[in-house]
Amino acid sequence: MTGRHNPLAYLLICFCCSVPTMAIAETDAACSEPRERISQQIKDARLKGDSSQRAILEAQLQHLTERCSGVVPLQPNHAEIERAMRLATTREAQLREALGTGDPQVIEVSKRRLDQARKELEAAKR
Repeated sequence: MTGRHNPLAYLLICFCCSVPTMAIAETDAACSEPRERISQQIKDARLKGDSSQRAILEAQLQHLTERCSGVVPLQPNHAEIERAMRLATTREAQLREALGTGDPQVIEVSKRRLDQARKELEAAKR
């Protein structure tokens, strides 16, 4: 059997080399422009003191970074979990803003919204 090649192995190697891989990260050109744009928007939101907008943009940047590095979601409801995580992050930022105002009614409403967002996130993870 020495000197003899397995034709099935040869075909498998040829096939694997010729088919583009699905988990390849997006090109730098496709990622660098949106990354720079979102980063600039985060800086602008930080300068304006808009923490809820900044939280949303940071979540978008995280999602872009994962996509560009070729991270593939493992859970079938990954989009729902991501949405719930973004909502919870936004609600946390809104609660911080409400705490800054000192208005008890606004704080209470923000706490309830954050609790609801966290419940939705837990439900999505199940």
